[in-house]
Order: sequence, then C-alpha cells, then structure tokens
Amino acid sequence: MRRWVVWGLLLGLVLAQPGDFYPRGVGLGWAYSSGEVQIFAREQAGMLVLEHRFPGKPVYGELLRYSPQGVFLEGTVFNGQVQRYQPALMLYPPAPMVLGQEWGGRSTLSGSTIALLSRVERIEGVSVPAGRYNAYVIRTSLVTEAGGSVVVESYFVPGVGIVRYASPDGGTIDLVRILRP
Repeated sequence: MRRWVVWGLLLGLVLAQPGDFYPRGVGLGWAYSSGEVQIFAREQAGMLVLEHRFPGKPVYGELLRYSPQGVFLEGTVFNGQVQRYQPALMLYPPAPMVLGQEWGGRSTLSGSTIALLSRVERIEGVSVPAGRYNAYVIRTSLVTEAGGSVVVESYFVPGVGIVRYASPDGGTIDLVRILRP
C-alpha cells in the first residue's frame, strides 16, 4: 500500500509540474539583490506585463505570452509605448527542460535585428538570500545587428523562477524574496 501512495504522489508531482513549471500570475514578483523588482503588474491583450522596477518605480515592461509551445517575449513597454518583436522571441521552451536543450531565434524590434540563443548547461545547487535551490543553469547569448552582445547565465528553478543571474566576469544578482499576490 505504501508503495502505491508514493507512486501516486510522484505521479501527482509530474502531472502538476507543467502548469506550474514557469510561474506566472498578476501580483507575483521577485525582489533581487540589485534593488530591481520584477512583478507581473497586469494582463494586457492576453499577455502578462512583467514590470521591471528600480527603486519601486516601473522603468520598462515585457509582454509575455504563455502557451503549450513555451514562453514568448512579444514586446516591450517603455513610457507607455508598446514595441512588438516580429516575430516573438521564445524565452523558454515547453516544460520540462532537458540538459543540453537549445532554443532561440531571430527577431526585429524597432527596425533592429536581434538574435537569441539559450542552452541548458547544467543543474546546480545554489544558495541565495531567498533560500537554497537546485536550478537549471541556462546560458543565453543575445546579439544585435549593430554588434552588441550580452551573455548571461540564469539559474532557473521550476515553480519559483530565476533565483540568480550571473555574468561572465563573475558578477551575480541574487533573489532576495518572492513577492506573492
């Protein structure tokens, strides 16, 4: 009997995971050691607006669309103006993630071409002020047609979100607390 209970619990976790893998919901947010707060401020045209706030004031937002095909960046909001990516950029693939998995694409924003490539590098234990986690370490490269480039490793925890951002020079930004609606 005990074996069936354990199997049932494990199956329940597996079945519950896809809906909760990429956290979302108006009012959910994350406070980071840099002073930035990221919060799902509202829904807009069927998408969630993830506001990036520095000291408490919205600086810009991202329009995110969640679908069975993954999480997509549809556009940005700056000074009340929406700029759309053509086409949308895939930020995360369908759940669950797999080591070595890659995704990305090219898009245009305000006439400039952007290329994004992400790869799940490893699973790593990490301690941040908000707790201890086992995280998928995702290396993302972003290149613009003007020659600009950014590489960052994000430590993603299913059901929690990004708990650490790390730059190639060793700098880190850590999750301080999760903000619940």
